[in-house]
Amino acid sequence: MLLQLAERLEKITFDKLDKKTAKKTKIAIMNYIGGSLPGADAGVTAAEKAMWESFCTTGSCVVIGHRYRTSAPAAAAVNAAMGQVFLQEDCHEKTLSHPGVIVIPVALALGQAMRASGRKFIEAVVAGYEGQGRIGIGLIRPGFPQNGLRPASFVGPFGAASAAAKMLGLDAAGIRDAVSVAGNTAAGVMEFSISGTEDICIQNCYSAKNGMMAAIEAKHGLRGAPSILEGRFGLGIALNDVRCDWSSLADDDDYVIDDTFIKIYPGCGHVLPTAQAAVALVKKHKIKAEDVKRVVVGTKPGGKAFPGCDNKGPFAGTISAMMSHQFMAASAIVTGNVDIAAIKRFADPEINALAERIFVEVDDEVTAAGHEKSGGRLTVEKNDGTVLTDYQEDTVPQSDEGVRQRLAVNGREYFSESRIEKIIDTVERLEELDDINDLADLLEPDK
Repeated sequence: MLLQLAERLEKITFDKLDKKTAKKTKIAIMNYIGGSLPGADAGVTAAEKAMWESFCTTGSCVVIGHRYRTSAPAAAAVNAAMGQVFLQEDCHEKTLSHPGVIVIPVALALGQAMRASGRKFIEAVVAGYEGQGRIGIGLIRPGFPQNGLRPASFVGPFGAASAAAKMLGLDAAGIRDAVSVAGNTAAGVMEFSISGTEDICIQNCYSAKNGMMAAIEAKHGLRGAPSILEGRFGLGIALNDVRCDWSSLADDDDYVIDDTFIKIYPGCGHVLPTAQAAVALVKKHKIKAEDVKRVVVGTKPGGKAFPGCDNKGPFAGTISAMMSHQFMAASAIVTGNVDIAAIKRFADPEINALAERIFVEVDDEVTAAGHEKSGGRLTVEKNDGTVLTDYQEDTVPQSDEGVRQRLAVNGREYFSESRIEKIIDTVERLEELDDINDLADLLEPDK
């Protein structure tokens, strides 16, 4: 069964990709760079980098935003760490995962080491999204995260292994073995959503480096169980206690990367509609926190039950803040927006006091919209009896121009304006590059 997916990955070539898929891949790469930069100096990034340095790891691969080069696994892991510090990544809703922050750093680092072309880089990224998404569709069943298992971390190693195996040029049997071996490392829990700690990012590190190492081991002859997904003692039954539907491995439909979207706001996907509604209400009505008696967030059952989403605080860190409906609404009302500057105010007394007056409920209309819509409702009751409501039919994705702007804004601390323009231009003409290092070299600071 896994071989069918591997055969699909083996056949991916740039020349056969639709123009929309190639463009979507470039935008995903650009967003990964721009969304990662605010985390380049984060504690979790420094810790992962220091860990590799303690092993005297060396190499030629770039760590984004640093004047520092290291081995491909180390660069992939450190870059994966910074990718999710402020949750500005892309989303694949069917698997509750974020392929870009794992797949792209793996393909970039290994591509640098191999001096791969831009076309090969694109092919590896598309393959990574395919491996992570198609396995995730079968593995991540309704209710999967409610006992604390994190979907994104369980499917991440498959994306990393698929991207690495594609970059290494493995045939279908080799890709199958790489993905199977990586499946033995699938892990991750969601206690960070309450504690506010950054181990969510370390889960990305493990997915990236474990998937890459699995592919390298497969290249050198290591075999993995062909039935690791559907077997009696495979992941499907082990994690869900039932047999899963693995038809997604063989479906011949659009590429997974075409089914992803990029976040506008820094936050968990489940709370983005709340952020949208809150910002819309604040802009329209100029709401002040001291005038608010009570706020109700209307969401789907999953949006209320997902770990950390129904959390009134007090918020222990930026991660727990970005997971919370209450913080999204309170932050927008107090600061006027939900952005990185607002997220860094997770301990603000006014935000925390307002969060205590915000309640999350399952909304029948939001729920009835079905899986195709991920909207929400926000109702603000003011002290004078006025009631203000905003309904968001669906999550609004970041635009392509918004992605470019994100890179420009977040890159100012590290790059000159001319360097930023060159990074964007180089990504947009990626298929013309004979060596991906022409892009990677630009990701070292010039300021």
